[in-house]
Amino acid sequence: MIHVTSSLPAAGSRLLRETVYEQLRADMISCKLAPGTEIREAELATRFDMSKSPVRDALMRLEREGLVITLPRQGYRVAPVSLADVLDMFHLRAALERACVERIAHHASDEQLEELNAFRHFDAQAWDGGFIAYNRAFHRCLAQLGANIRMRDQLIELIDLMERAVHMSVNNIHQGDPNSLVKEHGELIDALQAREVRRAQRLAEQHVVAAGKRVRNAISRSLIAG
Repeated sequence: MIHVTSSLPAAGSRLLRETVYEQLRADMISCKLAPGTEIREAELATRFDMSKSPVRDALMRLEREGLVITLPRQGYRVAPVSLADVLDMFHLRAALERACVERIAHHASDEQLEELNAFRHFDAQAWDGGFIAYNRAFHRCLAQLGANIRMRDQLIELIDLMERAVHMSVNNIHQGDPNSLVKEHGELIDALQAREVRRAQRLAEQHVVAAGKRVRNAISRSLIAG
């Protein structure tokens, strides 16, 4: 079989590799490719109708991010979600979000702070992906408003990687009423718009720590059940 990729110019080849990487990464983060799933280059090449080379490149990138592990002479596996690793990420994220909201309170414009009002309410019909998508968008917005490129990139990467744990927790417990979490967002928005730095930092840290406890409890229950 002759693959179209063999005749693509360099720019097209790079785009193809990026597309494969982004699709696989999205499937792993959303748990469409569940932790522990075995994956093989040949099967992915068939799925994407291309040669193994861009698939291999994508898997190597995902391995560097900790989303894939290599199985010698067997192929690859979607990395499991380690409870210890999840707790480490929540601890780091709490510290980063404290620093982020401090920058927002000091440096964001009034207009930028007003944009946060979009997250004071949650309408399930307005969000493709439900509450998880809404929550991710809120925290990514905070990362952007922090106006620190390195902090933003680190936070967004953490938010994405931690979504696997969030999906696992939602899949293993009944998702409760999100209104209490939306209320927490509203309180943080109030503090930021009032430029109350210490209150915003405290609320941001409490919000992340509480989320970590919920995910930890859900994952612990799933490990016991397994």
